[in-house]
Amino acid sequence: MTVADAVADELRRRLLTGQYQGGEQLRDTELAQEFGVARPTVRAAVQMLVADGLLERGRGRSAQVRSFTAEDAIDLYRLRRPVEAVAVEMVVAQIRPLDGVESAMRAFAALDDTVSWDVVADHDVAFHRAVFLAAGSPRLLRTFDEVSAELRLLIAQLRPTYRSVSDLAHEHELLLVALRAGDVTQALAAWNEHFHGSEQFFLDLIQERAR
Repeated sequence: MTVADAVADELRRRLLTGQYQGGEQLRDTELAQEFGVARPTVRAAVQMLVADGLLERGRGRSAQVRSFTAEDAIDLYRLRRPVEAVAVEMVVAQIRPLDGVESAMRAFAALDDTVSWDVVADHDVAFHRAVFLAAGSPRLLRTFDEVSAELRLLIAQLRPTYRSVSDLAHEHELLLVALRAGDVTQALAAWNEHFHGSEQFFLDLIQERAR
């Protein structure tokens, strides 16, 4: 791992735990001083996060933390829905092993209701990522990773509260049940219902923050 990678990892951790606000500027000189590295190293780290969709940078300007509108949330799901639907269809139709998905579900279900939301979000993303791993398509997985990075930033900025961790874990258990059933139509219907609920959840939060 290079120094730029290490700086990028720390900035990513801060972004995904909500330490930076949407629209906040991250200046190269300040970051270089804080991390004790050269400015080109910081610029390289920042560029990695720009590529991930976590930061934005105009020509000759400081990097800025991505902020999200309702349209952004809709657009994320516009991409995520069909990509994950293909992965689900592959897993069910090809009778792919579900070991990784079941392992992710056990870890999710073991969470206590007192854990912080960023930990819950990590397990949520890990469950869905396990489905992509089970599908066995590196390109679908790469697309999901790109989308999930933005989704995690959205979660970190909104700092949502769910009814309980166990309720959210149960929603994912129902998705796993649908995968186990081996019926493509049933599985896709379960995923569509889950996506509809998740998208509406984020839209309501964004609109609430805007008021």
